[in-house]
Amino acid sequence: MEDPTILEELSVEEKVGQLLHVGIGLGNFETETGWPDEEIRTVLEEIRPGAVRVYGNHAATPHFMAQYANQLQRWAEATVHEIPLLLSCDCEYGAVDIVGHGARAYPALMGRTAAGDIDLARVVSAAVAREMVAMGLDMNHQPVVDVNTNPDNPVIGVRSPGSDPQTVSEFATAALEGIHAEEQVAVAKHFPGHGDTELDSHLELPHVTYDRETLERVHLPPFEAMIERGVDCIMTSHIVVDCLDPDRPATLSPTILTDLLRDELGFEGVVVTDAMMMDAIADNYGVGEAAVRAVDAGADLVLTGYVPAEDLLETRDAIVDAVESGELSESRIDDSVERVLALKDEYDLTERRYVEPLETLETFASDGNESIARDAYGRSFTVLGNDDVFPLESETSVLLTGIRGVHALEPHFDAAFGDVVSCSLAPSDVRTLADPKPAMEPESIDTSLETLQSVADDVDVAVVTTYAREAFPDGQRRVVEALSGELPVVVVSLGLPNEFEQLPDDVAYVATYAQDRLGLPAPFPETAGEALVELLGREANARESLPVE
Repeated sequence: MEDPTILEELSVEEKVGQLLHVGIGLGNFETETGWPDEEIRTVLEEIRPGAVRVYGNHAATPHFMAQYANQLQRWAEATVHEIPLLLSCDCEYGAVDIVGHGARAYPALMGRTAAGDIDLARVVSAAVAREMVAMGLDMNHQPVVDVNTNPDNPVIGVRSPGSDPQTVSEFATAALEGIHAEEQVAVAKHFPGHGDTELDSHLELPHVTYDRETLERVHLPPFEAMIERGVDCIMTSHIVVDCLDPDRPATLSPTILTDLLRDELGFEGVVVTDAMMMDAIADNYGVGEAAVRAVDAGADLVLTGYVPAEDLLETRDAIVDAVESGELSESRIDDSVERVLALKDEYDLTERRYVEPLETLETFASDGNESIARDAYGRSFTVLGNDDVFPLESETSVLLTGIRGVHALEPHFDAAFGDVVSCSLAPSDVRTLADPKPAMEPESIDTSLETLQSVADDVDVAVVTTYAREAFPDGQRRVVEALSGELPVVVVSLGLPNEFEQLPDDVAYVATYAQDRLGLPAPFPETAGEALVELLGREANARESLPVE
């Protein structure tokens, strides 16, 4: 692949293939389809994509992912030009985002910021990268550098380092350094900033209405820091930024991707689109049309998302047709192919395309990585409010209630969280009331509150878990208020720390930043639960501020 003449040897179809970042899933492990099948092989042989984004399965193991990655690379090597694949994933919390068994979770970026230690943020990102590379995943869609200025933002939340541009820049830079220390490709996202939206671009097309001065003062600085520090790729956002281009989402806007990102900010790396299957794009543009517009705007890799093979072919053919008709120049395609091939050369993917699955197991068994995760969770929690509640004595009787975890967009009871806390608080008397109705069914809340209060009569303290994607659900607030009138209460926030200002003054509040809008990582990480129990059992030092307003 190092041969400089390879671009001249590629047909138009092969060049366009290098621009495609196709989505492939690990499959259903209850059947025999977990292993990459002939359909995937056909896609790789016919389209010859430049990159593959792997969508995970929690029934998979790191060892299997390594074997799976090797198989994809073998099929790529069997094609005429033997160009290796860029294998990518969104591992924002570690390998738990793609495999389940044998993988550990690490704090989200907001949690790493809350710890207040740049070195720790760097070490955590390096640990995540080390485990990904061991599985054959040479690109992580990290770091998130969106400045989360809108508390009603339903999509970014704890994935962002915070709400201050300087803080986001510093901790995102540390994350970038950790990724690069393990020789992994980094992808900063979502340009030009997804932190001030009130709609989820997975479901709708958001508009942001701030002026150019706000964009330059708040949202662009972290991307400028990434470019200065040599980030490899920048991912686009599916949002309309009215002050730049009121008619097109950033992913499809030459004004944003070429005029701003390339010409003004001087980015010379690879521009990657966010997944084109997201409703912000899919509901407003055809598969082929959107891909052509993205390339015309300045994108180098078109992330298709996890879509059927016919959509992948339609995407490829639409771009090829646009070249043949003159709508896209072949030189425009060549520019992107050169950047993609240069990135693969820089990371020596021809020599590094295969991994050793047994070494993968050794990496994941590392006591060092486990220690990093435990330390990071233990230091990431923020305590506000009445810290006189701490520590809980070993003989304290505890009522454990509230939301235990989330899945998709709805709260649900996650027994694993209760089990971790109950077992770790032993020999305390722990009474778990696992009814999530106060948050999900307002009509039943009065009955639920009566039950809670009756149990509260027989315990010393209540630990109430809460979860807010955006605004704090009223049902959860009423649970805390009812219990705080009866006994000391510790509120444990699982998601965004949006509850604090709406809670009674006498409660102790612990922000864990442990789960995002989709409840990931799911279930609630065992390491985080253990760190929480350790916190409950020692003196807590209240902090003056959160990493997000």
